[in-house]
Amino acid sequence: MGIIGVGVVAVVVLVGFAVVLRAGAGVEQLAPRLSPGYAPTLLARAGFPATAHNVAVLHDHLGSAFLDAARTTLPADAFAALRARCLGARHGVPVAGGSARSWPQRVLDEMAAGGADVTALPRRTEDTMLATAGTGQGLFGGSVFAPLPALAGQPTVVGVPAPRQAPTVVAPAA
Repeated sequence: MGIIGVGVVAVVVLVGFAVVLRAGAGVEQLAPRLSPGYAPTLLARAGFPATAHNVAVLHDHLGSAFLDAARTTLPADAFAALRARCLGARHGVPVAGGSARSWPQRVLDEMAAGGADVTALPRRTEDTMLATAGTGQGLFGGSVFAPLPALAGQPTVVGVPAPRQAPTVVAPAA
């Protein structure tokens, strides 16, 4: 086997490694990426400030909500294994000192790696949470977060409408 044969074998081996590494990296990309502004935007839509405490509490809740979604679709042993793999990224979530955005993202990644379709899970969770804003129920019921301060001369927000509702059309009086 000459120098050309060795070169061809080396190129084939390198291409094989590249294909294997690329296939492995693709598994992690099945889950949607949570943007750094995901929690602050969600808090603002619900009528709460994006303080470090509020963002940390919301990230902790998001990770738990994503796990709860897995609980309904996985057998008990598969769910227990998923939960064990994900809890390492939680690290107790330091509520006073900031956020652990890696916790909900880790849950999504682990669920996707296990074959679950999680593409719509962040949006469904967001819609569910926003639907309870101002109702006195759920995470945005007002017991965990401080409300946004009222600005001088501006009307105070008394409630947040449920997401994606069609505007109410009032018929003119006859």
